[in-house]
Amino acid sequence: MKIKKHSFLIFLIFFQAGISFSFTDKDDFFSIIILPDTQHYSSSFPEMFYKQMNWIVENKKNLNIQYVVQLGDLTDNNKEYAWEVASKSFKILENADVPYSIVYGDNDMKNPDKNYYDGIRHTELLNRYFPVSRFDKPESWWRGGFFEAGKIDNYYSVFKYKDHEFLIMSLEIVPRSTVLNWADNIISQNPTEKVIVVTHDYIDKDGQRLDDLKSFGLAGRDKTDKLKGNNAEEVFDKLIKNNPNILMVLCGHKNGEFQKEVKIKKSKNSGTSKVLYEILSDYQDEKAKGSNERSGNGLLRVLKYYPEKNEISLTTVSALTGESKAVEVRLYPGK
Repeated sequence: MKIKKHSFLIFLIFFQAGISFSFTDKDDFFSIIILPDTQHYSSSFPEMFYKQMNWIVENKKNLNIQYVVQLGDLTDNNKEYAWEVASKSFKILENADVPYSIVYGDNDMKNPDKNYYDGIRHTELLNRYFPVSRFDKPESWWRGGFFEAGKIDNYYSVFKYKDHEFLIMSLEIVPRSTVLNWADNIISQNPTEKVIVVTHDYIDKDGQRLDDLKSFGLAGRDKTDKLKGNNAEEVFDKLIKNNPNILMVLCGHKNGEFQKEVKIKKSKNSGTSKVLYEILSDYQDEKAKGSNERSGNGLLRVLKYYPEKNEISLTTVSALTGESKAVEVRLYPGK
């Protein structure tokens, strides 16, 4: 695992000792589970997908799991059979009353009939299998709002842990400018909430912000002369750097792990800075045991947040074995 070395990172090595590897903290904490690209599970290894979800449910109490954040590419080719697997998988969380959010990736918007990018965001199946009504319903855990009524493409969710309020901003891949303006307004109107921005395509394993507009067929302008999308640098400039209550940006898409510290001004006219993190998590190239097929191997990340210490513990775990794959990384956002 390649990690940028800074003094603010503390590495704690854990032996592979099952699911109890670091779950005995005395300090108050809660967990957010980061669920990286699930594309190979939904297309070829559904049992791994179900095991991931069952692992989350089984560890809900001892990890104090408050939220699950999926990073896009729920499917590999935007086919209905894969959406059926994804839908069934997240139903496991719903039945256990575990809050979650999803975003769509490049593979989720391909032309489903021709399996390629044609410059159109084909999100019909996304919205068929994950309709707004699946979230926004009476007596649901879900609270938030949508960019477009009746569409799950862009939305925000809020949750509270004791006196600490959090907002998960879930954005489409290479977001359009109107989407960024909407997100900026929502975040600006909630300055006391700690914000986590989630979008599929943002940084690579070297921490470089991505520019994949052309490869997705979304470069240039549409027929109304509006940008078809914004690359990661533009997302940072138009949204991230202007909102000091953003704690982190989570993404997938590029295989690997990376944690990157970014300093931004505490206010638009401030001379002082605070820290946010850009975090990549993606294991799609991990091969299934005894096979050369890429799967993801059931890997996910446990993000444990210690609100009183303003500290984050980030660890990679296998839902298949319950063992830690790598060192634990501690981050200090907002310092």
